[in-house]
Amino acid sequence: MLEQTYLEKDELQKLVDIAFAGCSKGRVPEARTVFAKILEAVPGYTPAKVGLAFTHVVVDDFPPADEMLTDLLGEDPDNDDARGFLVLSKFLQKDGDAVDALMGEFRDHDSAGYRLASSLNDVTR
Repeated sequence: MLEQTYLEKDELQKLVDIAFAGCSKGRVPEARTVFAKILEAVPGYTPAKVGLAFTHVVVDDFPPADEMLTDLLGEDPDNDDARGFLVLSKFLQKDGDAVDALMGEFRDHDSAGYRLASSLNDVTR
């Protein structure tokens, strides 16, 4: 088990990055395990929560992803990363109205979440 006292923020981020890379390579169960272990060690670690939600998006398991991402936005309305992944989820569900509404809620147009979401809009319009 991971111990919070032994992991620095940059080490946590590396684990998150590895798990996201695993998703992109189809290693979703392994990525879920990494995100879950991070959350055991550091409960509430937002990047791992977003990543765990993403593991559901990539396999078209949208309801739990949407719930997790919506909860994150409820905790922090400024979380544009969660918002970006929620846009991705709604985009893949072909819910254009939700995508449009979420696009109007971005706080920071320079955030990674906004860039993700706007790139989807650019590709489809």
